[in-house]
This record gives sequence, structure tokens and C-alpha cells, in this order.
Amino acid sequence: MSVQTAAAPPATAPINALADYDDAKALVLHHQKASISWLQRQMGVGYNVAVRHVELMEAEGVVSAPDHVGRRTVLQQADGKLQKLAEDLYRKGARIQANSDGDAQITIPIDLPEQHRSPDDRLRLLIERIERLEEEKKGIGDDIKDVYGEAKASGYDAKIMRQIVRLRKMRPDDRRDMEAVLETYKNALGID
Repeated sequence: MSVQTAAAPPATAPINALADYDDAKALVLHHQKASISWLQRQMGVGYNVAVRHVELMEAEGVVSAPDHVGRRTVLQQADGKLQKLAEDLYRKGARIQANSDGDAQITIPIDLPEQHRSPDDRLRLLIERIERLEEEKKGIGDDIKDVYGEAKASGYDAKIMRQIVRLRKMRPDDRRDMEAVLETYKNALGID
């Protein structure tokens, strides 16, 4: 008697063999969001699957590499024409400026249709945008809590991790100043 089993895919199977990669890419391009946690929520997949999708998108040039905070930027439009997007934004008055830190700041003017040009309509649109952003902020806050919970379950100290995140966001000069003041206070109070 022989037992036949289905052959398992090799561990080195290409990432694009995942059936839902094209859906993930379409979502990222359509919504212009490259957040792993957002992709998890939209597709109902686990963290590792979402990370693999985003990493493949990075390799294909769809999204950027993560910055020092972990944020990624979508580099293409849904149709893949990044140059057309840049030209359209420039024609509409968008300007890119570099600040003193060398970071790029893009300014995109909001051109409302004729029916939305009254102050009441403008206020309503702004309030609706704030409400949408607040909802996204809540979702992101929940994701952050989940990550801290996962870190705590892995044996890391979540309070210290929060301090590290706060310190990494600070400019080096500000961080040195804060640490010097902290040392001065500790010495004045006799704390080792």
C-alpha cells in the first residue's frame, strides 16, 4: 500500500506565485497607499503575506524602500505612468521644495469644482476629510497597539520601545540637548 501526498511548493517559490499578489498590487496602486497594516486589513491576510507583497512591489519599483520610520511611497499610478502624474501635478500648480533638512515637500493646490466653491461647501469638504483621516488614524493606532502587544509577547519592553521610537523621531541636536538637561537634573537630585 502506498500513500500519495500532494507535492508541497518549494520554499523558494517565487513570490509572484501567490495568487493574490496582483490584487494587492492593484489595491496599492488604486488607493496610492503602501502601508503593510493597511494592506493586511484590506485583503484579510497575515503580516508576513502583506510584507512579501510589498517587498515584491518594492523590487518591481511600484513602491519605495521604507524610510527611517518605515513609511513607503507609491511610485506609480494605477496605469504605471509616473511621469504623466508628475506632469499633471506640475500643470495644476504643484511644486516640490526641499527644506533645510533636505526633505522634499510637495505642495498641491486644491482646485474645487464650481459647485463646491462656497465657504459652506469648502468647510464641509474639509470636515469630511478630517473625519476620514481620524478614522484612518484610529485604525493606525490600533495597528500600533497590536505591534506593541506582539513585541511584549516576544519579551520586549513596550515602554522602552515607545521611548526609542520617540527618540528616533527627534533631531540629533534636540536629542543631545534633552539628554544633557536630563543628566543635569539627575545629578542635581542625586539620582544615579
